Amino acid sequence: MNLKSSLLVLVGLVGLSANAQTQHTSTDAPAHKVAFTHKPGTNYFVSLAGGAAAMFTRQNAPVPYKDRLSFAAALSLGKWHTPYYANRLKLVGGETYTFHTSPGNYRNDNYYVGGHYDFMFDVVNYFSSYREDRLFHLIPYVGLGYEYKFHNSVKGMPNVHALTGNAGIQLAFHVAKRVDIFLEGEATYNNLALRSNYPADQLYNSRRLTALAGLTFHVGRQGFTPVEPLDQNYIDGLQGQISKLRAENAELAKRPESCPDLELAQPAAPAADRFVADKSILFEQGKAVVSKDQLITVFDASEFAKNDGEIVVTGYVAKNESRFKGLAEKRARAVAQLLTDKYGVSSDKITVEWKEAGEAPYSAAELGWNRVVVIRSK
Repeated sequence: MNLKSSLLVLVGLVGLSANAQTQHTSTDAPAHKVAFTHKPGTNYFVSLAGGAAAMFTRQNAPVPYKDRLSFAAALSLGKWHTPYYANRLKLVGGETYTFHTSPGNYRNDNYYVGGHYDFMFDVVNYFSSYREDRLFHLIPYVGLGYEYKFHNSVKGMPNVHALTGNAGIQLAFHVAKRVDIFLEGEATYNNLALRSNYPADQLYNSRRLTALAGLTFHVGRQGFTPVEPLDQNYIDGLQGQISKLRAENAELAKRPESCPDLELAQPAAPAADRFVADKSILFEQGKAVVSKDQLITVFDASEFAKNDGEIVVTGYVAKNESRFKGLAEKRARAVAQLLTDKYGVSSDKITVEWKEAGEAPYSAAELGWNRVVVIRSK
């Protein structure tokens, strides 16, 4: 390995060491104990719901429930920031009945529209390990918003602009890849009037309970990827390789760049002797794509192969990657394709092989090193 190649390998290893701190892996730990990647534009949802609402307390209380029920509808747009925390903007509307019972009996029918910003917490995902296809979710929430009450049937009643506070709970059932069915109960206080209000001694229109049923559609890219720092043995191994290369470069720097007389006197070394050591291309958990910081290793192997050498490309998987079918083969073929398509190595100089998890080249203590393709001279 000449000085230039050694320096390029050193740069590649340093880049891998920096990048390796965010390798992706699966985990069985509760979601609140795991860090997850957060990508813009992912995990959005839209909900449509309809149901019934009723007013409570004061002179509404003596009226039978069936006489208090009115329709309600909601449209929501939200985003899950983690598997257990989300925000949504919920637009609401419907009709409400409020009553005056003494003295005299009469009812005010009015409509309302509004919206509130909710903070949602998935209890099941918080205490359980993350699964994108989990069947049941229990999601309490609280929110703040605005509401406009208008079109009163009782003459003289003002239209009302009010701030609102709300709290509720949602039961969601995952029935398809991008679809949930949910039931939702919500309590709203809407008497923080900004302008006008109903007379307190006549019609009380402040506390409303709403029951909704609807569908949630998950739009765009979905899912979270857990992030787990690499084990210390893997990091120590990288540092060891860097130290070894630094020492080698220090020795090479002391030598003259060329010795014409020596080169004339000695025949060139056989190709096999120039392939000093196995070349290892490392991969992320569950992935078969060669990252940019590993290309220098592929390039180094291609230089050997193009100078009358033959190589064997062997793909491996770690034990915790057994669920990824054919991953070792995909890794080996990805490296072979780079050698031929990008670096111009003839395909007849490459032998492609792959091994199962039980044939990994490194021990369980060095699990990260088993996500690898090894290139050897034939």
